[in-house]
Amino acid sequence: WWKPIGMRGSVSYRVQFDHTFIPKENLIGYPGQYLLEEWQTRFTPQYGAAFLGAAEGAYGYALAHIKKQRREKDAYVQHRIAKSMMNIETMDLWLRKVARLWETGQHQQAKEAGNRFRYLSEKLALETLEHCTRMCGARAMIQPSPLERIYRDLSFYTLHDNCDRVLASIGQEVLGQESDRAFFNSSGNNKGKS
Repeated sequence: WWKPIGMRGSVSYRVQFDHTFIPKENLIGYPGQYLLEEWQTRFTPQYGAAFLGAAEGAYGYALAHIKKQRREKDAYVQHRIAKSMMNIETMDLWLRKVARLWETGQHQQAKEAGNRFRYLSEKLALETLEHCTRMCGARAMIQPSPLERIYRDLSFYTLHDNCDRVLASIGQEVLGQESDRAFFNSSGNNKGKS
C-alpha cells in the first residue's frame, strides 16, 4: 500500500497493539504529554535537516556535472552555483542555531527557531534544486540519475506539512498570538503560546 512518489525506497509499516502491557519503567512520559507539551516541535528541525541534505546532494551532483562539462565560465552557471552555495550555508547556519538553542536549554526560542528553519529550509532547498536542474539540464532528470531521485524525493517530502500553515504560525508568534507550532490542530490554534 505504500508507494508514494518520491518515497519508493522507503517503507511504512502499520503496527497495532491490542491488550499489550507496558511496564511503568518502559513508559516515556505520561498520556497526552506529546501533544500537551508540544514535543513535535523538538522534531520539526529534522525536516529542515533532511531538506538541507537533499540540497547538498543536488549541489554536489551539479558541481561535478558542471566541471565535467567544463562550463565553469558560463555566467549563468556561476550565478546559479553561487545562489545554491549560499542557500546551503544559510540552512546550515539555521540548523546550528536551532541546535544551540536546544542544547543551552532555551526551549521557547528553540521551538520558534525550529519552525522558522523548517520553513526557510523548504524554500531554500527547492530553490537550490531548481538551480541544479537548470544547470544540469534534462539529461540529469533521467533515472537512475541522483538528481532525478533527489528531485522526486524532495518534491514529495516537502509536502509533509503545509508550508503556508508553518508560515502562518510564525506570523502568529511574531504578533504574540496563540499558534500551533506542532501543526496538529486544523484551526491553526493550539494551547501553546509563543
